Amino acid sequence: DNIRVQNDVLNTAKLEGMAEGRAEGRAEGIAEGRAEGRAEGRAEGRAEGRAEGIAEGRAEGIAEGEKQKALAVAAKMKAIGLGNDIIQQATGLSLDEISTL
Repeated sequence: DNIRVQNDVLNTAKLEGMAEGRAEGRAEGIAEGRAEGRAEGRAEGRAEGRAEGIAEGRAEGIAEGEKQKALAVAAKMKAIGLGNDIIQQATGLSLDEISTL
């Protein structure tokens, strides 16, 4: 009888230990998974933000370059005596922009 009781106690302890181990393993796994997920999400967010920033910067730079080129062409056209209406049609600049040249 004592041996059966001891075996029952051991089996019960073994089952409780397994259950406890599973619960701890799950909790640790969930915590690690969340941490990894957050880290990956941050890294992806940063990469996307950089890519968008670079694209926006390029677009703004191109637009500014086109504007400067139009102003330079307008100044040359004005210097050779063309009217503001013609310069506006050719460059797309406003009459105010042309008159300040």
